Amino acid sequence: MSKRRVGGDKAPSTLGFLLSQVGTYASRRFAERIAALDLHPPLFRVLNVVDAAEGQSQHAIGEAIQAPASRMVAIVDELAERGLVERRPHPSDRRIHALYLTSEGRKLLARGRKVAMEHEEELMRGMSASDRERLIALLQKIVDEQGIGRGVHPGLSEPEVKKGK
Repeated sequence: MSKRRVGGDKAPSTLGFLLSQVGTYASRRFAERIAALDLHPPLFRVLNVVDAAEGQSQHAIGEAIQAPASRMVAIVDELAERGLVERRPHPSDRRIHALYLTSEGRKLLARGRKVAMEHEEELMRGMSASDRERLIALLQKIVDEQGIGRGVHPGLSEPEVKKGK
């Protein structure tokens, strides 16, 4: 009885399959790496956005990254409880809370960005600088053409699935 190879020799090499394969691998690997800082990707994403848009409301930041309001509340609550962000009264509307990074939030964000750069280097290992630039440009073109939205990640915009349900 001859052994037949399973998988590899007839694995799909279509764009959709390869994007999914690399995306799933990259997401899982990044989540593992960032967990060493006691973070998960949605927390890291929101820290980055608050840093770029300090003083904006939680609602505005959530809309920018297409995160449902309930999801944003949970994320910001966790970040605030951990002393990484703070809610302050908005200067023009006291009913709204503006978000700001704390000094601890800035330190953790810097460490997270270092992990993200190491992750990027790992993913791009074996590629020339021009190949890297071209791949990023082509992927960005897909994002733009599909109307996905720059900086929007499905891990934030989709409701969280509860395990065991």
